[in-house]
Amino acid sequence: FQDLSIPDLFIDDDLTFTSDSAVITFGADGDTTLTHTDGSGLTLNSTNKIMFNDASQFIQGSSATVLALGATDEIDLTATAIDVNGTMDVSGAVTANAGISIDNITIDGTEIDLSSGDLTVDVAGDIILDADGGDIRFKDGGTEVGVIVMDDGSNTFILKASQSDADIKFNGNDGGSGVTALTLDMSAAGEATFNAGIKLGDGHA
Repeated sequence: FQDLSIPDLFIDDDLTFTSDSAVITFGADGDTTLTHTDGSGLTLNSTNKIMFNDASQFIQGSSATVLALGATDEIDLTATAIDVNGTMDVSGAVTANAGISIDNITIDGTEIDLSSGDLTVDVAGDIILDADGGDIRFKDGGTEVGVIVMDDGSNTFILKASQSDADIKFNGNDGGSGVTALTLDMSAAGEATFNAGIKLGDGHA
């Protein structure tokens, strides 16, 4: 037959399209087509969607360069590994209970937040803090308690307590007992108290 028009067609076995460019057309106005692309697969025309359950769950070639995957609530990918070759733009939160393994991190925002517990930074080499502003600030509950400053103008390294009259202490461990080796009293203009006196090396008075 050149053309065949029937209300319903039931096929009990296989249906084979022998043309390398066979087209299945859907709709009264033929707005949706599925074309056999020889050697590659099947091509859905234009920006039409393959939908599941309802129109909110779909796979769509939304443009010539963008593939859209949509869901009402969640997209669940089940695989032992997911390989993403390219950049990833995430507008919401990312939850990775088993951890994330990456080469480098570039942060556009200004914070790394942990809602509870301690944060451990564990590295095989050194921990390097590179602050172009020259200051490393320590806070407790949002209140600044101390600053490490590198004053480029005078080439001076400064350790500073931020709170009024807050002392600076150097603590250590002497045979299992905690000791305060040195106290700098900021309420007394930085008066120094050494726990066990001062011992000068050879050649010093």
